Amino acid sequence: MKQVSIFGVGSIGARVAYFLARNRDVARIRLVDIDPDRSRATLVDFLQSNVALQSKIAFSSYEEPKEIAQSDVVIVAAGVEGSISPNVSMPSERDRQTMEEIAAQIGHFAPQAVVAVLSQPAELFCSIIARSGYFARSKVIGFPLLIYREWFRNQIARTVGLSNEDIRITTVRTLRGEELALDQCAAGGIPVTRLTTDPARLATLPTPEVMDRRLKYHHYAPAAVISEVTAEIVSKRRQVITAISAAPDTEVFYEQKSIIGPNGVEGIVEPTLTESQRKAHQDYRTRVAELTGRL
Repeated sequence: MKQVSIFGVGSIGARVAYFLARNRDVARIRLVDIDPDRSRATLVDFLQSNVALQSKIAFSSYEEPKEIAQSDVVIVAAGVEGSISPNVSMPSERDRQTMEEIAAQIGHFAPQAVVAVLSQPAELFCSIIARSGYFARSKVIGFPLLIYREWFRNQIARTVGLSNEDIRITTVRTLRGEELALDQCAAGGIPVTRLTTDPARLATLPTPEVMDRRLKYHHYAPAAVISEVTAEIVSKRRQVITAISAAPDTEVFYEQKSIIGPNGVEGIVEPTLTESQRKAHQDYRTRVAELTGRL
């Protein structure tokens, strides 16, 4: 059975479950939440749509989620609504304890699963889960929330007059969020730098006011992406995606282009960056390493 379990059934967790319920590659979905009333209410809501969703959704107790034992992938979305931010900062002691509890529950009942972390900061929560000792570091994967990436994709689409689906972009994680790697972006297979007389404006960041609105309502994009990635993992297909994965020979997790297979991270693809982008990305890595050391 191809089963996915989700810890945290708030706005993003519920949307991930909805997308997965419509995917033919996933046979069963288990919902686990620290708030049993919310879990059961979400479950009832899904079951009332069982004709469309084919009754894939089931509820497991947070205190003893033994039904997750058959899971191929466990998605951790606990507390994600309150922690959406482009910055990497130290989680609260309560959030750390919650993540340690979740890691112990997954490790006890489903040590074979790939653990996919949506809770933010995913870099640090991935490290907490990996340090639990239940999982190989390669089986713990974090997901950025795509706040800037979709902004850049829309900017390019509006400028060159193509749909978002035709745009292929590469971004670089920095301390202020993400930067666009213009020379690695294409629209309809053509480098974007050849499609506009002012390519620099494509890399313009949104204003703080626009970013605040995006952070508040940014639920569907990360849910859609992680559901697609999850479906590929349970179907044992490989993919190259931007994910938060372990740095070689360390306990530090940071955002990088990763080769993801049925057993987790299989390799890293190093992008070609300008000198300024390389420095900005290294500053981000240094910050993550510092916080990881303080966990």
